[in-house]
Amino acid sequence: MAVSNVLSYLFVIVLAPALGPADFGGYSALSTYGILLAIPAGAFQVVVARHIAAGEHTSGLRPALVIGLGLAGATVLLAPLLRSAFHLDSLWAPVLLGLTLVPMTLTGAFQGTLLGLERVKGLSSLYILTAGGRLGAALVAALAGSSVTEVFGLLLAASAITSAWGWLLCRDAADRLPSSRAGLAAELLRSNTTLAAFMALTNVDVLLARHFLTAHESGGYALASTFGRAVCWATQFVALLLVPRMQSHGAARVRLKASGLVLAIGLVTFAVVALAPRFWIGLAGGEQYTDFAGLAVACVALGTAWALAQVWLFSEMGSNSSVLGGLTWVVLVVQAVTIGFWWHDSAGQIVAVCTAGALTVAVAGLALTVLAHQAERPLDQTSALAATDGTRT
Repeated sequence: MAVSNVLSYLFVIVLAPALGPADFGGYSALSTYGILLAIPAGAFQVVVARHIAAGEHTSGLRPALVIGLGLAGATVLLAPLLRSAFHLDSLWAPVLLGLTLVPMTLTGAFQGTLLGLERVKGLSSLYILTAGGRLGAALVAALAGSSVTEVFGLLLAASAITSAWGWLLCRDAADRLPSSRAGLAAELLRSNTTLAAFMALTNVDVLLARHFLTAHESGGYALASTFGRAVCWATQFVALLLVPRMQSHGAARVRLKASGLVLAIGLVTFAVVALAPRFWIGLAGGEQYTDFAGLAVACVALGTAWALAQVWLFSEMGSNSSVLGGLTWVVLVVQAVTIGFWWHDSAGQIVAVCTAGALTVAVAGLALTVLAHQAERPLDQTSALAATDGTRT
């Protein structure tokens, strides 16, 4: 995942200067819409892994295909509206994005199968191919001087190749595991609700920036916000590894340790970027983006808050709960209303509101985890006494 995250960052470094701030802003807005619609792909990864870890085996391929086709069809129908909303030059850009949702959703099911079976090498190769394929598409687009529409066509081809590799990795497991099972749809709905809340929390700022800021400013914001999302990418492996462990006693203690690791990574990233922000944003997008150096530092702080929220929300999906997910939706509504009616005159105002929202979720997750950790202590003491006494429970 570390290699995958580096490749994802290189994707931005290649594409941002090739498109320029205005077109990169349009690409980022439509891509963010696609990320939000691809939420089921992430939910399949979590839910299928949890089922397999609990001995309730399923590959989830049948519902993954159905949902992917449904999302693709809906996006194609909405293509004219999306073109207008994001100021795109062609109707084909949202159409190609919609088609990409089918292989993306199937890949999510393949990732869940590999994660649940603890086939780490296969899962690693799928992560790397996903990011590597996107980077390859960006390199081709940069060399060919491609438009935003052509970029999405290249990404569709890369996504199809990744999904084909996932099928090869999971072919034997798919043959012996049921493609669905009773209760899977209901659990997917619960997990989708929580995952959707997290994805909206970490992506809606780009859509708001595209709407309220100028084309140039929205492109600069999109690149600066990538620094924040990079913190989430760099720490996502921590959140994912929590999922199979949420079924065992001591889960709260594991979450607390994981949050400490995520916070440390975020603080180190903040220090590195804050020492030379113009260098880092110039490296990512070129001289045309250096005016957004200070914004990049603020976005790293925002990304650290997002990463902490990610730990709590993914662990909640692993334990099949939805309390924090519900709170996140409330935060999102307040955040959208605040930006929509008042704080949208600059990129700094948007970042400030989003940071306050992310910190609200992160602090609430910490409070719930501390309470759960305290509730586990009596059992820990009982287990210790039983072990000393030589009895088994």
